[in-house]
Amino acid sequence: MKRTIKMNKEKWKQNGIFTIGGILIGAGLADCLFSLKHSDLNQLARGLTIFSAGLTILVVLDNSKTQKKTEKVQKETLLRIKKVEHYLDQMQQKQQTQQTIEKQLYEIKELLQKTNNK
Repeated sequence: MKRTIKMNKEKWKQNGIFTIGGILIGAGLADCLFSLKHSDLNQLARGLTIFSAGLTILVVLDNSKTQKKTEKVQKETLLRIKKVEHYLDQMQQKQQTQQTIEKQLYEIKELLQKTNNK
Protein backbone atom coordinates (compact mmCIF):
# COMPACT_ATOMS: atom_id res chain seq x y z
CA MET A 1 0.00 0.00 0.00
CA LYS A 2 2.77 2.42 0.94
CA ARG A 3 4.59 1.59 -2.29
CA THR A 4 1.50 2.49 -4.32
CA ILE A 5 1.15 5.80 -2.48
CA LYS A 6 4.84 6.51 -3.04
CA MET A 7 4.50 5.70 -6.75
CA ASN A 8 1.45 7.95 -7.03
CA LYS A 9 3.35 10.79 -5.35
CA GLU A 10 6.22 10.22 -7.79
CA LYS A 11 3.85 10.39 -10.76
CA TRP A 12 2.22 13.54 -9.39
CA LYS A 13 5.63 15.13 -9.02
CA GLN A 14 6.65 14.16 -12.54
CA ASN A 15 3.37 15.30 -14.03
CA GLY A 16 3.63 18.59 -12.13
CA ILE A 17 7.17 19.16 -13.36
CA PHE A 18 6.16 18.28 -16.94
CA THR A 19 3.28 20.73 -16.67
CA ILE A 20 5.52 23.51 -15.36
CA GLY A 21 8.05 22.86 -18.14
CA GLY A 22 5.30 22.86 -20.76
CA ILE A 23 3.81 26.09 -19.42
CA LEU A 24 7.21 27.77 -19.48
CA ILE A 25 7.83 26.63 -23.04
CA GLY A 26 4.40 27.88 -24.10
CA ALA A 27 4.82 31.20 -22.29
CA GLY A 28 8.26 31.65 -23.82
CA LEU A 29 6.95 31.01 -27.32
CA ALA A 30 4.01 33.34 -26.77
CA ASP A 31 6.34 36.05 -25.49
CA CYS A 32 8.55 35.60 -28.57
CA LEU A 33 5.57 35.85 -30.91
CA PHE A 34 4.31 39.02 -29.20
CA SER A 35 7.80 40.51 -29.38
CA LEU A 36 7.95 39.86 -33.13
CA LYS A 37 4.64 41.65 -33.56
CA HIS A 38 5.85 44.68 -31.58
CA SER A 39 9.54 44.45 -32.63
CA ASP A 40 10.68 44.44 -28.99
CA LEU A 41 14.10 42.82 -28.50
CA ASN A 42 13.84 42.83 -24.69
CA GLN A 43 10.60 40.90 -24.83
CA LEU A 44 12.14 38.49 -27.38
CA ALA A 45 15.11 37.87 -25.07
CA ARG A 46 12.77 37.31 -22.13
CA GLY A 47 10.65 34.89 -24.19
CA LEU A 48 13.72 32.92 -25.28
CA THR A 49 14.95 32.75 -21.68
CA ILE A 50 11.60 31.47 -20.44
CA PHE A 51 11.44 28.97 -23.31
CA SER A 52 14.94 27.65 -22.55
CA ALA A 53 14.09 27.34 -18.84
CA GLY A 54 11.09 25.17 -19.68
CA LEU A 55 13.10 23.10 -22.10
CA THR A 56 15.86 22.64 -19.51
CA ILE A 57 13.34 21.38 -16.97
CA LEU A 58 11.98 18.81 -19.40
CA VAL A 59 15.45 17.63 -20.44
CA VAL A 60 16.60 17.25 -16.82
CA LEU A 61 13.45 15.30 -15.95
CA ASP A 62 13.90 13.03 -18.96
CA ASN A 63 17.56 12.44 -18.04
CA SER A 64 16.61 11.50 -14.47
CA LYS A 65 14.00 9.02 -15.75
CA THR A 66 16.57 7.51 -18.11
CA GLN A 67 19.11 7.30 -15.28
CA LYS A 68 16.60 5.48 -13.04
CA LYS A 69 15.87 2.98 -15.79
CA THR A 70 19.59 2.44 -16.36
CA GLU A 71 20.19 1.87 -12.65
CA LYS A 72 17.35 -0.65 -12.56
CA VAL A 73 18.83 -2.55 -15.52
CA GLN A 74 22.27 -2.50 -13.86
CA LYS A 75 20.85 -3.95 -10.62
CA GLU A 76 19.02 -6.69 -12.51
CA THR A 77 22.16 -7.52 -14.48
CA LEU A 78 24.21 -7.65 -11.27
CA LEU A 79 21.71 -10.10 -9.75
CA ARG A 80 21.93 -12.31 -12.85
CA ILE A 81 25.72 -12.24 -12.72
CA LYS A 82 25.66 -13.26 -9.05
CA LYS A 83 23.37 -16.19 -9.89
CA VAL A 84 25.69 -17.27 -12.69
CA GLU A 85 28.69 -17.05 -10.33
CA HIS A 86 26.80 -19.18 -7.80
CA TYR A 87 26.01 -21.81 -10.45
CA LEU A 88 29.63 -21.81 -11.64
CA ASP A 89 30.84 -22.30 -8.07
CA GLN A 90 28.48 -25.25 -7.66
CA MET A 91 29.69 -26.76 -10.93
CA GLN A 92 33.30 -26.34 -9.89
CA GLN A 93 32.63 -28.01 -6.54
CA LYS A 94 30.92 -30.92 -8.31
CA GLN A 95 33.86 -31.23 -10.69
CA GLN A 96 36.33 -31.23 -7.81
CA THR A 97 34.25 -33.86 -6.02
CA GLN A 98 34.15 -35.97 -9.17
CA GLN A 99 37.92 -35.66 -9.59
CA THR A 100 38.43 -36.71 -5.97
CA ILE A 101 36.18 -39.74 -6.48
CA GLU A 102 38.03 -40.70 -9.67
CA LYS A 103 41.36 -40.39 -7.86
CA GLN A 104 40.11 -42.58 -5.02
CA LEU A 105 38.78 -45.15 -7.51
CA TYR A 106 42.17 -45.22 -9.23
CA GLU A 107 43.90 -45.76 -5.89
CA ILE A 108 41.47 -48.54 -5.00
CA LYS A 109 42.14 -50.20 -8.37
CA GLU A 110 45.88 -49.98 -7.78
CA LEU A 111 45.50 -51.49 -4.32
CA LEU A 112 43.36 -54.29 -5.73
CA GLN A 113 45.87 -54.96 -8.49
CA LYS A 114 48.69 -55.12 -5.93
CA THR A 115 46.63 -57.47 -3.84
CA ASN A 116 45.88 -59.70 -6.84
CA ASN A 117 49.53 -59.74 -7.89
CA LYS A 118 50.67 -61.03 -4.52
